Order: sequence, then structure tokens, then C-alpha cells
Amino acid sequence: MIDIKVYREYWEGVQKRIPEIKKVLPVTIDEEMSKTIQGLSKEECPVLFILIPSGTGASLSADNVRENNLCVIFLMSKYDPQRKGAYETIEEVQPVMERIKQMLIEDSATGCPVTKELDLTSLSTLPESGFYRTFAGWSLAFSFKTRC
Repeated sequence: MIDIKVYREYWEGVQKRIPEIKKVLPVTIDEEMSKTIQGLSKEECPVLFILIPSGTGASLSADNVRENNLCVIFLMSKYDPQRKGAYETIEEVQPVMERIKQMLIEDSATGCPVTKELDLTSLSTLPESGFYRTFAGWSLAFSFKTRC
């Protein structure tokens, strides 16, 4: 499984390369996540939420133990439903998500330690709306292999 500190630092590096991302927040699915998300202001958005990856075995032999890291990130922006709808927010954030995907692919091609074994067929991008009632944007699921 990927070292989660290394994983977080990778996404903080992505934020430095894509200035439209205002904040990177590692989150866990629990009560604390709700408080953290609802406490964000519009000025802190779009925000990139990174979930801790899960790992599944990807080896048939004890001689070459590898894991498949299943990852999900969310690029979300806060919106005021009386001024702008979820669709417009999703539309505004889409180019940033496309840059994130392109960066993942480029980093994989250059041998980045986090994404060097990115499974390109695993990339799955979905629009998200009504996320904690006032957030909309995109989720991106993907996987990559690491050695144990």
C-alpha cells in the first residue's frame, strides 16, 4: 500500500502546479469530514479532497508481492443555490479536473514514484452535486500498483 504521507505530499505538489486548486484536504469518511467541509468558505474553493487509498492484493506469488491502490479524489467548489446552480459549478471546475487527470498521466509516464504504475483504464471521472448540500464538482477514481 502507498505510504499515505507520500500520497498527501504528491497532491500538495499537484496543488502547487495547478494554482486554481486553493486547498488540499486529506479526509476520512466520518463525522469530522462533515464539519471540515461545511466550515470551508467559497474563497477556499475549489478544494481537492483526498481520501486515504485502500489496498488489495495484486500478486499471485510471494516472490513478487504487490498491491493495487484504489484511490478517490474530489475536486469541489462551494456554491450558493440562489445565485448559481450545481451545473454551472461543475462546468467551471471541469477544466481543472482535466488538468489533474493530464498531470496524473504525465507523472506516470515520467516515472513518478506515486503514479508510475497508474492503470490508465481505471480512470473514472464523475460529476458530483449536492455534496454536503452546497458543493459541486468532480470525483476521480483510479488505481495504481505498489510493491509491498
